[in-house]
Amino acid sequence: MRRIVDIYRKDQRGQVIWTYIVSLGGDGTHPSLEDFKEEALTLAGIDGRGALEDLDAHVHIEILK
Repeated sequence: MRRIVDIYRKDQRGQVIWTYIVSLGGDGTHPSLEDFKEEALTLAGIDGRGALEDLDAHVHIEILK
């Protein structure tokens, strides 16, 4: 399943700095919203979007097909 996850700085919650489309659960598992958030934050750290302690994420509820 795929979901949209917005990344933003904790001190600027109104300003999205990056958006990921995260795909999880292709192996038959049922990932939680927290799993999508953690994956997006991991990607943001790898991509150099900022220090992980300064970033947060919002997972959109709708599932992408």
